Amino acid sequence: MNVLASGAAGAGAIALLELDAASVGPFLLSRPVVIGPIIGWLAGSTSTGAVLGVVFEALSLADLPLGGGIDFSAPVAAGAAAFLAAGPLALSWEAAFLTGLLAGWAHARVERSLRRGRCAQARREETELALGRPSRLGAEIAAALAVQAAGTFAVSFAAFAVVGPAAARLWPALPRVLQGGARAAFLAAPWLGAGGLAASLWRRA
Repeated sequence: MNVLASGAAGAGAIALLELDAASVGPFLLSRPVVIGPIIGWLAGSTSTGAVLGVVFEALSLADLPLGGGIDFSAPVAAGAAAFLAAGPLALSWEAAFLTGLLAGWAHARVERSLRRGRCAQARREETELALGRPSRLGAEIAAALAVQAAGTFAVSFAAFAVVGPAAARLWPALPRVLQGGARAAFLAAPWLGAGGLAASLWRRA
């Protein structure tokens, strides 16, 4: 299987698992700590996916103690990072972490637009029901889920087909200080997440 076909398969798996976050379940399949090992297993390394899943799970548990939360889609970030590190590109964990974070950031903005569309769909359905017309709720829900999956697939595939290969070419050429900074950010991420969770629990106590 070539890189593009493998990327399409990985993007499709992420799109299906991410639907859990769009209230198909919830079965917790879209949690980073779950989606990471699943995508890692599909790509060839369950342990690599598990490590990256834990990192993104920690970042998504609560607001960070250094000025708030990060606006990103944790399922897409974890899935993309796991595939990039465990799949054919075999990016380093820190490079995959940064690329996955970028994919999650992009997906959050796509999802925001899709949610506005779903709100418009809900208002149309409400109007139709008020006028006594037959409900199209089932079709509306199916269409919304299909669009959600398509948006997730597009972002994930772009990460695998465009951003990931670019990162694979550029990463070895980066100065060591930048590589070291990325490595430090990757290693610090779970501790920042744990600090955010601790601060959140402290405020509730």
